[in-house]
Amino acid sequence: MRPSRIWQIAKKEIVSTLRDRRAVFSNLVIPLLLLPVIMLGMPLLLGGLFEREAVTVTDVGVVGLDDMPAALRTALESQQLALVGVDDATAAVQAGDVPVALVIPPGFEGSVEGNGTATISVHAKSGNMRSELNVGKVQQAVAGYQQSLVAERLGRAGLDPSILQPVTVAMVDASSAAERSSGQLSWLIPFFIAIWTLTGGQMTAIDATAGEKERGTLEVLLVAPVRRSEVVVGKFIATLTFGLTAAIMAIVGYLLGGSLMRSVFLPRLGDDAGDMVAVMGGSFDASIGTIGLLLVSAVLLSSFVAAMLLGISLFARSFKEAQSYIAPLSFMFIIPVLVLQFKDLIGLGDGVYYVPLLNVLVFMDDVVRGAATVEHMGITWLTLIVATAILLMFANRNFTRENVIFRS
Repeated sequence: MRPSRIWQIAKKEIVSTLRDRRAVFSNLVIPLLLLPVIMLGMPLLLGGLFEREAVTVTDVGVVGLDDMPAALRTALESQQLALVGVDDATAAVQAGDVPVALVIPPGFEGSVEGNGTATISVHAKSGNMRSELNVGKVQQAVAGYQQSLVAERLGRAGLDPSILQPVTVAMVDASSAAERSSGQLSWLIPFFIAIWTLTGGQMTAIDATAGEKERGTLEVLLVAPVRRSEVVVGKFIATLTFGLTAAIMAIVGYLLGGSLMRSVFLPRLGDDAGDMVAVMGGSFDASIGTIGLLLVSAVLLSSFVAAMLLGISLFARSFKEAQSYIAPLSFMFIIPVLVLQFKDLIGLGDGVYYVPLLNVLVFMDDVVRGAATVEHMGITWLTLIVATAILLMFANRNFTRENVIFRS
């Protein structure tokens, strides 16, 4: 193959794609802008809501307010809860009048003053975030009140309350710094890199194959003094260029979002909001080695996707038909994401690193979490190289088949 011919074809396809300014903006500029918004917006929104709910006085309905002991009332009010009398706890919550309602049974105070027991019913909507947040505040207040009752009863019996807690549990976060910074949503990082790789490469792949068939320019190119393999490689390089550029924009967008969160927003948030940001992965940080591994993986992923796009889109008769062929490929990325989301529960073995596409997403998730190994890196990258070579041979074969080239 002649590099000069390959470059001429690649240059033609790159220039043709760059002429479509809207496609370039939507596939290359948007990930750079959108991903920081996602990284900043979701943690800041949820963190701000959690922080606001923690300090805002919230109305809580109470059936049997007159039967509530003063100590329990004080404990609830200390959690920023305002007690409002209601007739029907369930109806009040369902109507949205209060997020949570309590039912205090008659004679409650008399029962707990002795050595008796009583039950408090808490009515809330499951799945409703505001309701569940305030349930947590109610439970914390009731737990504090209950501890005071236990201490009082033990005191009357001449016992130290500490005898009820012979063992204390101290929680120690054993996750690495990378795992803490990436949060529980670290699987979104390889997902967005993969999605933008597909989105960025498909506009060039479709235009370079089905688009040229529709315009009638592909036949002219094939009768020119250029080898079919040079045509395939040239179009492959052009498709790879835009897929990889979109992937790099996604990586830069994540790094930019994490940097802004750590340096600008995180110091201004309260403890509750800061914890939420950490859980959501809004403070994502990466070392030079992590960025390098992500970039190499993005190159190989873009190569695999580019070869696959070329092989598939050439079968189409028109641009729209090619889009209909490529649209289902998005499901190939959704399924691995489901695996990534629950991989700790599924318990993936080493065999997953031999599956093209799935392996690179799992490996990039390992990289983000700081759990990547040299063995998995070698298996993943080698598997992708072999799979890309096979797909390129498939695309080259299609470029030599007249029933595919002249399919109408």
